[in-house]
Amino acid sequence: MRAWRIRAYGGPDVMALEEIPVPRPGPGQLLVRVRAASVNPIDWKMRRGLLAGTFPLAFPRTLGRDCAGEVAVLGEGVTGFEPGTMVAGVADPRTDGTHAEFALLPAAQAAPVPEGLDAAAAASLCVAGLSAYIALVEIAQVGPGQRVLVHAGAGGVGSLAIQIGRHLGAEVIATASAANRDYCIGLGAARVIEYRSEDFVAAAAPCDVVLDTLGGETHVRSRQALRPGGLLVALSAAPIPAGPRREDVRVAMAQVQPTRARLERIFQWAAAGVLRAQVGRTFAFADAPQAYAASEAGHARGKLVIALP
Repeated sequence: MRAWRIRAYGGPDVMALEEIPVPRPGPGQLLVRVRAASVNPIDWKMRRGLLAGTFPLAFPRTLGRDCAGEVAVLGEGVTGFEPGTMVAGVADPRTDGTHAEFALLPAAQAAPVPEGLDAAAAASLCVAGLSAYIALVEIAQVGPGQRVLVHAGAGGVGSLAIQIGRHLGAEVIATASAANRDYCIGLGAARVIEYRSEDFVAAAAPCDVVLDTLGGETHVRSRQALRPGGLLVALSAAPIPAGPRREDVRVAMAQVQPTRARLERIFQWAAAGVLRAQVGRTFAFADAPQAYAASEAGHARGKLVIALP
């Protein structure tokens, strides 16, 4: 099979399309014939070595974290899946990834794809969907009447977080560029703050919840947008600079742990029309380095997806 691999940390130039053997599933694993895989910020951060302290790579390594495709082989002890059925899920970051023609997924981190969702949509809902779901549903426990600020509302996580927050009954405010204002409004944002020209603290405060997908100075300033007792949920792996703190607000760093139950809930919402997958651009398998470059450049609308025949 063909797989996008790296043999050292670095930029897009370290990525190479190599021919390697099809892996065999071990106990608790699924071998999946990949039809679509998304590109997430964690992918290029791992390639560059920015997460080496958390996820050190043994080279060579196949890149990619999530995918959708047909089950090819069941590993020992796997139940609840059938060969030939469409599934989507997240690979273990300690093993080879999903930017390949075949990938291994832990069965506990995969779920069947319901009718009505294609492979690209399902793949786009895995890491990004889990990030938004865990942050807003489980950690923040967003409910009716709350005021929620979502940073980077047009991005892969933000575009899903707006929809989830609105579905939970919250008033959702998003930061985005002027070009993405109407896009975010169409997803359910009550208001869009143009981050280049507006002060989001002054425009959004007081908020019950802020979802920080950016880190850095945005993380520090977001505390000032919260009401007393409010919650800042952060997803970014970026370093958090020192800044003024508030003792009357809470800060939680979301840990995105894939489970079958969480994925099933997200896919059910998508199949029911509650959550619309946001596939912004699709790249051919041979053009994966371009997808990585687009992700690293930032400002992409929705999810970037690599499609395989």
